[in-house]
Amino acid sequence: HGTVVLNKGYGLANRVDAVRNTSETTFSAGSITKQFTAAAIMTLEMDGKLNTNDLMSKYLEGVPPDKSDITLHHLLTHTSGLVPDVGGDYEMAERDNTVRRILALPLEFVPGQRFEYSNVNYTLLAAIIEKLSGQTYETYLREHLFKPAGMQWTGYRVPMWTERVVARWYVGETDNGNS
Repeated sequence: HGTVVLNKGYGLANRVDAVRNTSETTFSAGSITKQFTAAAIMTLEMDGKLNTNDLMSKYLEGVPPDKSDITLHHLLTHTSGLVPDVGGDYEMAERDNTVRRILALPLEFVPGQRFEYSNVNYTLLAAIIEKLSGQTYETYLREHLFKPAGMQWTGYRVPMWTERVVARWYVGETDNGNS
């Protein structure tokens, strides 16, 4: 009935400094960003800027012959045949160089043949979002998804995270920072 029943954080946002999570703590979305990427691709399709049945070569330069049949739909559904990963999860990556690295690697299977979870599919989709929109990935998501949905504290570098507590990203005992 419009009354908040519980608004609290649990656990530690930073184990070393014993900073507790609060209801204001910001967390990394991790692979949930794939849903945002897919939603952004769908907004571009609704705007008539692409079709998910299009070949990725329509939007990315230098696609080699072995990858010429990969569609945006293959990328969205993890059926492209591309490798699962290129680089580490916490490494900064320059877009065009990363796209070239991905495209240079051999396919693991014929596109459309089977499902195989692949982060690089979404790296390529993010590059396509940037190229078609003329905006950075984050700016496009912020303007076309986050702001309209009232998600004022969702993003990567924006908003200014220094105003809020940002939880560290732990995998077991390994602290991977908060970026």
